[in-house]
Amino acid sequence: MTAADRRKGIFAMNKTGRTLVLLALAAGLGLTGCAGGGESADTVAVQSVSMLAGLGNVGVQDRFAGEVVAQATQEIEKDAERTVGELLVEAGDTVQVGDVLFTYDTDEIQLSIETAQLELEKLENTIESTANEIAQLEKDKKKASSSDQLAYSIQIQTLEAENKENEYNLMTKKVELEGLEKSLENAEVKSEIDGIVQTINEDGATDDYGNAKPYIVLMETGAYRVKGTVNEMNVSSIYELTGQSVIIRSRVDSDQTWTGIMGDVDTENPESSNSYYYYSDSSSQSSKYPFYVTLEDSEGLMMGQHVYIEMDQGQDAEREGLWLASVYLDLEDGACVWVANDNDKLEKRTVTLGEYDEELDEYQIESGLEAADYIAIPDESLKEGQPVTRYDDSYFAADDGEYSDDDVYSDDGEYSDDGVYSDDSVSTDDENVYSDSDLDGAFYDAEIGADSYDMEEFEAEEASEADPAGVE
Repeated sequence: MTAADRRKGIFAMNKTGRTLVLLALAAGLGLTGCAGGGESADTVAVQSVSMLAGLGNVGVQDRFAGEVVAQATQEIEKDAERTVGELLVEAGDTVQVGDVLFTYDTDEIQLSIETAQLELEKLENTIESTANEIAQLEKDKKKASSSDQLAYSIQIQTLEAENKENEYNLMTKKVELEGLEKSLENAEVKSEIDGIVQTINEDGATDDYGNAKPYIVLMETGAYRVKGTVNEMNVSSIYELTGQSVIIRSRVDSDQTWTGIMGDVDTENPESSNSYYYYSDSSSQSSKYPFYVTLEDSEGLMMGQHVYIEMDQGQDAEREGLWLASVYLDLEDGACVWVANDNDKLEKRTVTLGEYDEELDEYQIESGLEAADYIAIPDESLKEGQPVTRYDDSYFAADDGEYSDDDVYSDDGEYSDDGVYSDDSVSTDDENVYSDSDLDGAFYDAEIGADSYDMEEFEAEEASEADPAGVE
């Protein structure tokens, strides 16, 4: 297999399910009805039915990396115009609804209230005194001569204008006093959820965008959800999945699963990222956005646990018998398959079909084929008696630098400047080899990556193919 073919296998992306990725791998490896890989023109590549039916180790499924997080959090902002009097909790403390987290300095508020009350009383006295003065001037005006009437009128109008201004100031001061009194009542800031104090921002730290971080963040306990992240270049793919069923799979035990519903992408709160994507000799910083899965049942999950998020395509549904993708069946003349016999020769065999899964485009094989058989992709060039070469799970083992069934790769980013296909700096730059040690925030197509693939060997092989004679 050439380096270029191997690259196609590593960087192939399956958007429709297991079968198409296996076909892509088959094409890259020469697994067709034609010759390949240095064998004679009559040799036919055949694949393990057990592998193709998902009974072996190779089973490809689109995945996101996920983390179990709290169902809800409470972010408490501190009033920038007020001073914290006493902080009553520490990071890691358990709190319940109604517990006091911190208090504001009431001495300062009380002083402001007393000052406002004095100013309010002064304004009320001024308004009353001015009103009395206006009333007296009105009486004096009636007794004054006609030559003095104008002077009285001007004086009265001036005092009336002053009183209107004082009445407005009185109303404003009353509103201010009400706010101060309300602040005194709300001097205690309480928890609205049962949870754990996750962080306390006493130093006024800001995020990467210069916005002030919450003063206290509480994390709810007792109910979980799963958080994933998606690169801005793939965010549209998540929009299409919103509301669909997903499977949450343990990274430790692939048989341990939970179910949930895919939620919306939170594009209002991008997460900081140091990853970059490259295009046309220029680079731009790539943002990541969180999305959440609502779980139907979270029993058995732990806070902070790392999991996989898979679209529910029926991959965990128990189906009786052997199921095979239609692409491996010759349906033009009944239902036939091209099978390798005990002598490693190709023969055409009739099979009996059962149910048909329209969503996966798979047929149930009732008889004529077993999991231990090896079959070829139907092709008009196939003939009975042709020699075969068998391919099964062992061909995809990682020990020979090929594909590994327990590795994953990411298509969430682009090529990085060190020549390694990377999402968020997931390649190990020191070794110049591909690594999946940092799985979070990436979109995964499981079990076909190569987390120990030597890029120097790869590039050298690719260069030799481009220039076999070694001439520059």
